[in-house]
Amino acid sequence: MAQDTVDDGAPTPTPVPTPGDVRTGVTASGGEPTDDAVTAALGRLDELTDAPLEHHVTVFDAIHEALQVRLADAED
Repeated sequence: MAQDTVDDGAPTPTPVPTPGDVRTGVTASGGEPTDDAVTAALGRLDELTDAPLEHHVTVFDAIHEALQVRLADAED
């Protein structure tokens, strides 16, 4: 797969969305905001900033469950 190059001939890196992009509802392409349920679930990642490592698993599990529920709703 070819990458775009800049004037110096070096490959231009492909933009990668950051977790902040997802949590604020901005898509990688700058298009429409993400689903509110997904944004709310991923917003829980903010709880991890100062949380002890043991709490991370609980939050990840809750986020995973919320995303699974939303995906199941979308398939109906």
